[in-house]
Amino acid sequence: MKSNTSGPNRLSRTAAKEVPHRTDERFFAAKADVKKACEDLLHDLRHSAAHEPMVADLVTAVNRVQQQLKDLTPDMPKASSTVRDIAKEVQHLQLAETWVESTERVLTRLGTGASKDMRDGLLEAQDTVMWCVRAEHWDGQLTAAVTQLQKLVQEAEAQASRVAG
Repeated sequence: MKSNTSGPNRLSRTAAKEVPHRTDERFFAAKADVKKACEDLLHDLRHSAAHEPMVADLVTAVNRVQQQLKDLTPDMPKASSTVRDIAKEVQHLQLAETWVESTERVLTRLGTGASKDMRDGLLEAQDTVMWCVRAEHWDGQLTAAVTQLQKLVQEAEAQASRVAG
């Protein structure tokens, strides 16, 4: 038998989310997740194959993000959405680190087997990614730069596997 009541309406569900202790719990849980992601990224950077200046720039960016996170308190306006934005920034930095490091590895693997155009394209795309990191252009520009670098690294990996094979 079907009931005519559809359960709690949208307003009551929204009100349930705004219970102060639950809001604070979600805020601190999200903040702890971002903090852990920063620590993981710093660990990866300590063992990264990227050049030292690039690693230093990425570490500086992570430290800047950690400081922003440290300064956040749950009583600040839009604190939860700010934590979500910071989490996205950390994800962008993780992607940047992954592909910057991959560029170094593929260039080492290619050695002299890389054409000048391929090598120059990889280095230019890598520099663009690092410029975005330094300039704190996390979303649009960094995403586009990492996507371009990813494409070039994958092409270079294919070239390296042909050379090695």
